[in-house]
Amino acid sequence: MLPVLLSACSGSPTPNYYSLTPQVMPLASSSVRVIEVLPVGLPDRLSRSPLVIQETNGQSKVLDNERWTSTFDAELRDGLSAGLQQKLGAVDRYSSGMTGGKVSYRIATDFSRFDIVKQAESGNLNIDVAVAWIIKRDDPAKALTLPANASQAADWSRQLSCRLAFQQKVSKGGHETREIVRASSLALNQVVEAVSASVIASEAKTPVTMQGVICSS
Repeated sequence: MLPVLLSACSGSPTPNYYSLTPQVMPLASSSVRVIEVLPVGLPDRLSRSPLVIQETNGQSKVLDNERWTSTFDAELRDGLSAGLQQKLGAVDRYSSGMTGGKVSYRIATDFSRFDIVKQAESGNLNIDVAVAWIIKRDDPAKALTLPANASQAADWSRQLSCRLAFQQKVSKGGHETREIVRASSLALNQVVEAVSASVIASEAKTPVTMQGVICSS
């Protein structure tokens, strides 16, 4: 991934700009047509444009000249939305201006961690991710067609809460910042795969079986 270079004042370093670009394989078949990916939750320490490296000795390094193209929470929401649309073959109602009328899945996501972590002794880098999300099925026709069976009615309005934590290694041997960005995109790929699996499970009213993903309804 190549940075986009923007001009700066004479004598000042030219910042490099990067974007998260998740790439996932679309599902062969998906009945989910509409999603709504809400803005993500993110700790204040990460909600900024410069990349931040957290060292295991407690220090943090802000890379002022290595920046995301927008604040990192916006990068995550846009990347998650793009990845889910690609994976599910769905449209994100939040960003498309689409009106109601179709069954949709509202996705609220909170990242408690998406940290670039550097080991103080070895210098190895990892992306540490901890994320939780809630999926709410919105069926505009349910008020007219609610089944008499109360348990079925509960299924129709099912809310699914899930969480996932993992670590993505940053490769060595290349340009360090570009490898960090590549690893961050791979980490976001895993989140997209997990969230899409839970959306599909919610649609089918079946348990989520993806390794590492814990869900409850």
